[in-house]
Amino acid sequence: MNLICLDDDPRMEPTLRRFVLGLGHGVRFHTATASFKLDVAAQLPDLIMLDLELGQENGIDVIHWLAQRATAPPLILFSGHGDDLLDTARRIACASGMTVLGAINKGQIVRDLPALLGQGQRPHPAAPPTPAAALPHLTAADLERFIREDRIEPHFQPIVDPSDGRLCGAEVLARLHLPSGVLLGASAFIPLAQSTGLLMALTEALFARLIGLNAELRPLALRYLSVNLCAAALDRDQERAVMLVRGLLVGLGDCCGLQVELTETATMADSQPARELTAQLRLLGVTLAMDDFGTGYSSVRALTELPFDTLKIDLSFVSEMFDSAKAQKVLQAIVNLGHNLGLTVVAEGVETDAQRRFLLEHGTDLAQGYLFGRPMDIQALIRTYCPAAPPPCGDASLRAPFTFLADSLPDLG
Repeated sequence: MNLICLDDDPRMEPTLRRFVLGLGHGVRFHTATASFKLDVAAQLPDLIMLDLELGQENGIDVIHWLAQRATAPPLILFSGHGDDLLDTARRIACASGMTVLGAINKGQIVRDLPALLGQGQRPHPAAPPTPAAALPHLTAADLERFIREDRIEPHFQPIVDPSDGRLCGAEVLARLHLPSGVLLGASAFIPLAQSTGLLMALTEALFARLIGLNAELRPLALRYLSVNLCAAALDRDQERAVMLVRGLLVGLGDCCGLQVELTETATMADSQPARELTAQLRLLGVTLAMDDFGTGYSSVRALTELPFDTLKIDLSFVSEMFDSAKAQKVLQAIVNLGHNLGLTVVAEGVETDAQRRFLLEHGTDLAQGYLFGRPMDIQALIRTYCPAAPPPCGDASLRAPFTFLADSLPDLG
């Protein structure tokens, strides 16, 4: 593997050169940005090692220069300024379309570089293919007709105990089954429903389908079903929202409990109607979850002022937990905050067993994500978690725990 290293400290060259050559790689070393750029333009390397401190033109400037090129090799970033700066630089590079294999504190190069160079030798996954056809364009009239035709279907993403993969609950996600047979995820039609005043009608149709699945859901012995409601929409039509939730709760009966996940909760903290709505929902007997905690759509103030029972950690924190020590500390702090407030903490977006182990070690109560299952229809949920033959439903020996459950439908919401 051919590397180019840019570091304005010439004392790094002999040490780094001996180290990299000892690992069987070729390396071209530059202390000046101008010569580095000429070298990259003349012969593209397999990997670039980039110091962030370069004098007048720093590593961020070089990242932007590389990102503007038609092709750019993967990066390894290093710095003597600590993990916080490295993590920020990594995010800048990734947001610019660069592949970053890792970010290393200069004092830990000897320890961390071999593993990163090993990653550089592996083939990188190709960019996802462009879809053959764009998603169909829906109008408000189309959506209204599809709702009347009962084409809104519930899919279920498992929520499990991260210690053993035991099914505890399921998040309900809306899907739209088009006459052509195409199944659309929520992101393809929920924004249209919100902007055209059809969201409550859509929610009513989804809840009706859930009630109709009562007998099929019962053998799963779910602790609860979790449904998503947009806080802003509910705030405008409280009476209907409470009526719909009450109807779903009655329709489910003793099949399982009901949890309402409120999205866009940042707007709720100072809203008297929001306080009344959440209080009424709790008094119905449902539990409340703050969805996507830690993103721009949630706030600590809303968490402390409204009667939530559950905090759901946004998947971005889970996916980035191993990017830096700082990311892990933030994740730990979120878990601790939830527990200190007496809340159940659920981690979203769990995709690897390493993530599961970290979350379990740091006290996360429940987890969901592709490691345990993509959103699936009721038949797939039953086949996966409640086979007809004994032993009884929920026995973990019936399936390999923490297996990625393939599903032909990408999760669009």
